[in-house]
Amino acid sequence: MSNFWKRVFAAIATTVTVAAGLSIPTSANALTLSGKDFIAGDIISDDQFFDQNAMTVQEIQAFLSKKVRQCGSLNLCLSVYTQDTFTREATSVQGDGLDPLCESYAGAKNETAAQIIYKVQSACNISAKVILVLLQKEQGLITNFNPTADKLKIATGYACPDTAPCDAKYFGFYNQVYSAASQLKRYTEPASSFYKSKPVGVRSPILYHPNARCGTKPVKIQNLATHALYIYTPYTPNDAALANLTGIGDSCSSYGNSNFWEYYTSWFDAHANLSAEIADQGNAITSDWGALIDDSSCTETANTCSADYDNAVATWNITAGLKYITGPIAIKYQAVGGISGSLGPISRPTETVNGGVNGDGTRQKFVNGYIYRDPTDATFVVLNSIFAYYSEEGGPSGSLGWPTGDASCTDGKCEQQFAGGYVVSSPSDVFLVLDGAIGEYLQANGGIHSPWGLPLSAAETRTFGTFGTGRIQQFENGTVYEKNDAAYLVADSLAAALEDVGGVEVVGWPLADPVRTDGTLWQLYSAGRVVKVGSAKGVLIPTETLRALRVAGGMSGYLGVPTSDATDYKGRDGFRGSKQSFEGGTIVHGSEGAFAIPDALWQAYLSKNGAKGKYGWPKGNAKSNSTSWTQSFQRGSIKVSR
Repeated sequence: MSNFWKRVFAAIATTVTVAAGLSIPTSANALTLSGKDFIAGDIISDDQFFDQNAMTVQEIQAFLSKKVRQCGSLNLCLSVYTQDTFTREATSVQGDGLDPLCESYAGAKNETAAQIIYKVQSACNISAKVILVLLQKEQGLITNFNPTADKLKIATGYACPDTAPCDAKYFGFYNQVYSAASQLKRYTEPASSFYKSKPVGVRSPILYHPNARCGTKPVKIQNLATHALYIYTPYTPNDAALANLTGIGDSCSSYGNSNFWEYYTSWFDAHANLSAEIADQGNAITSDWGALIDDSSCTETANTCSADYDNAVATWNITAGLKYITGPIAIKYQAVGGISGSLGPISRPTETVNGGVNGDGTRQKFVNGYIYRDPTDATFVVLNSIFAYYSEEGGPSGSLGWPTGDASCTDGKCEQQFAGGYVVSSPSDVFLVLDGAIGEYLQANGGIHSPWGLPLSAAETRTFGTFGTGRIQQFENGTVYEKNDAAYLVADSLAAALEDVGGVEVVGWPLADPVRTDGTLWQLYSAGRVVKVGSAKGVLIPTETLRALRVAGGMSGYLGVPTSDATDYKGRDGFRGSKQSFEGGTIVHGSEGAFAIPDALWQAYLSKNGAKGKYGWPKGNAKSNSTSWTQSFQRGSIKVSR
């Protein structure tokens, strides 16, 4: 399938010119390959070859851009190339849909080479890595900084037999990439006429060279991927070619399939590249890394490979190459999941951080954030979303100082503790610093998931008359009031009831969290308890009255919930007290204190003119038995039937 005579064999060692460096790959990696490692019957595994998710379009673009950083005058490098593509219907071996090859391809204007390769990968279930290697071994297009239109026209060598001109029907980059992938897939389908050629598990004679006099090599092909490659390029390298991978063998040497193996391995074998590049660093750098703990992420299809050591982490990526970290930052990185954790891959080397009066430390950049190491060697994660705000506030040398806890982000909302305060994002993605009891409550009660919700504003200092000075802050679910190192939420559902009784200016600072029971919502304040029953307006139970309510069993006792605010109530002795009605009685606060009077007694008490009558103020709690209520007053007692 390749234009073999031009690209993949050496005819006469002294006269052959290798077009665009296509015959002999020269790796810039630390990885050095030997022809002894080439396995003729196992060039690439099926998992690698048929990896429909091998690379994202962003990864393909990054790979192309890395290989050609500056395009030549023709401006046709694959890193910048674009083309209009046309729509293709899904294909099958016989065109009847029974043995599918590729799914449909939706054409579009101005598609990049990366987009075309990615969409063909998805449609044909042929790895983008395989397509990239094919483009390199056939026309050198991945590393060519100034390819011609003629090379793009036959990009994958599809329909370009060794002994005849290329078929113009398949000219064009998009046409070549799709057609080559479709054909590679066809070779592996049992219904295809190609399937029985060079079958898997059988020794087949593979030519060394188009010149039949060069002979053949018996090769037991071990998988469908290798089977497909030998049909596409039907030659195997001879001993002279394998002995001189980066040079020229003899007149019977061919390099097509060894080129494929060499490019694929040097570009995409993560484990081999990681090992080689670590070795290339030398003992002076790696001597204190300790023993290898885990490199299980280095699978044969991995785009990023990570190795954990006692005191280091090293990663290799198909575009980023080798990165490593050591010491406390490496140990922290391992603890938060390494490359599969929230930070993602290593991005930049460790750098020194000036912490000013807070002391100096270091940090390391990862794709999704940083690990900071403070002067005490403590390490904490600062994710990118918080880092921007942290930097604006001066970083470790600013008011926030060094982080004292790891960042945590959920659904775009973030939180983190610093020496100078607890940083939380608002619903509008503005960061606020929370301190004092407000910050402590959030940290202890779910942070950004706390019952308060997210903060809507900064805290403000407020004074409410004789109740003193504190702070208030708006949150999603209400207003938080902080005083005397305690902070409580006035829920939005209670806000109207609070206003009904005159607001905080009248009832003072909240002293406890709101409580909801059986349709009743209430909260304790400096001046008493604010109660809201269903849709009724809010009611205040003053502190003195509240004590009597508790003695009588609270709102779950015989009194039930209040039905009115407390009102002034004057007794016969001139003492101005109060009374407050409840569902099951009344609480009277007089010169003897506050006492609950059940309804049956209250009616009898009122019939004697209440506090102004002969009995005066109540002076004891109501008592009951199975038949009666009894209560003592200043001048006698009243007993009524239940």
